[in-house]
Amino acid sequence: MRARREIGISLLLGAALLGTVGAAAASAAPPRATISQATAARALRRVELLLDGRHRAQRPRELTTTLLRLARDLPRLAPGQRAEAKALLARPTDADDPGGSSYSVPEQPPYCTAHFCVHYVATSADAPSLFDGDGSTIPDYVELVAGTAEFSFNVENGTLGWQPAKPDGTKGGDARTDIYLNELRGELFGYASPDPGQGTNRSQFAYLVLDNDYSADEFPGTVAVEVLEVTFAHEYNHILQFGYDVLQDIWFYETSAVWMEDQVYGGIDDYFRYVKRWVKRTKLPLTRDDIKIYGSAVLDHWLAGRYGAAVIRTAWERAQEVKPTGFSLHALASAILSAGGSPLPREFARFVAATAEWRTPGVFPYSDGALYPDVKRRGKLHPGQFIKRRLSHLSYLLLRVRPRHVKRMKLLAGVRRGTDAAFALVCREGLVSQGKVTVKLKFAKNGGIRAVRLRKPGRCNRITAILINADPRQSGFLFGDWIYRHDHEPFAATLVLNR
Repeated sequence: MRARREIGISLLLGAALLGTVGAAAASAAPPRATISQATAARALRRVELLLDGRHRAQRPRELTTTLLRLARDLPRLAPGQRAEAKALLARPTDADDPGGSSYSVPEQPPYCTAHFCVHYVATSADAPSLFDGDGSTIPDYVELVAGTAEFSFNVENGTLGWQPAKPDGTKGGDARTDIYLNELRGELFGYASPDPGQGTNRSQFAYLVLDNDYSADEFPGTVAVEVLEVTFAHEYNHILQFGYDVLQDIWFYETSAVWMEDQVYGGIDDYFRYVKRWVKRTKLPLTRDDIKIYGSAVLDHWLAGRYGAAVIRTAWERAQEVKPTGFSLHALASAILSAGGSPLPREFARFVAATAEWRTPGVFPYSDGALYPDVKRRGKLHPGQFIKRRLSHLSYLLLRVRPRHVKRMKLLAGVRRGTDAAFALVCREGLVSQGKVTVKLKFAKNGGIRAVRLRKPGRCNRITAILINADPRQSGFLFGDWIYRHDHEPFAATLVLNR
């Protein structure tokens, strides 16, 4: 009788999924071949707004990737717009660009170390403090910036083994990476920008612009030295990324750069403010160009914790090799496999299951997990209740389940055939800080219905049901983004109790 009942429930789930229509077929044009003049013009206007102090930036770190878009889409602009874009992409010493970051007075002799040259002025709003407490003739702030830069180099290029920044020839004086101090506006922390005129080269050199003091008046609630440190670690990682490939997806740049902040300065944890927003956006795809991409550094922490920090570098080393051009998920998937991991859909599913109770020690392979905010649950799943939800690629949904004193609890869940998905029940026994977590996960390659069983659910203090769209496949590139084959897929689920 019980088996017959479960078959009936499975048939109902299947019926709920019948008749759904998949995503429309997309253009198979090469990446960025479909970028229009209007799309490029939007990047131009966005750069202007971000550099204008009157615009409040919700995402203060997005200027770098917006400049990157502008640089690689430069040929799409009309001639007049192209000249304007080149001025915005120019270094502070290169162009008269009142709307950007150009110096209004001659610069001082740059202060250079082994791998960097720091550029600054002695007067105007762009000047840093000229205080020279050690009598070296170099302002202390300039020396602080240079020391911060070399420390990041030692970690990113030394300890972690990323390839050196691509030399820029004689720009800025010589081939070393150039840092320009500037009075940034609009709550901008700093930015990196590829120099224009590098054509279609996928490996490009770039320069950095940092704020000239990081004063608490401009960055309330922060410590100036800490802001300088994490900003440099982040933006310098963009410089290194551009040396690997400038045609990758925006999320890939930001996720890696935020992850790098904590590798260089693990005690600052500035990225936690992005994780606070990330935990509320699990239904947004991993790749969505949203503030979520900064918090998605938690995925890199997961991967590095399982396979070592080199897996993130390997993804960038393979960026130019994978097909189609610029599809960053393939670069990441290739790196995971080379490290002995699973295919990306399965790896993503395991990562998702770990986020349900990542604050309990031993669940998440990175020590910061215990300090992360709880991931938001989006509703409850009751026994006998049928729910239907839509999820797009690499997104998921957590549902609250009330513990029951029965022999077994079963999650029956399904998704339309053809979609890589996963379903899980996660049980936490005891307190968050010292409990025991049991994860029951079923992967559904190419979709269908799966049953996830949890024994003695009454022992659990909290139970979470999880629906996961783990499918990363795409079918083309259109309007500046990939068209993912399994977006808005219908998921159905119910809960069965065996007494």
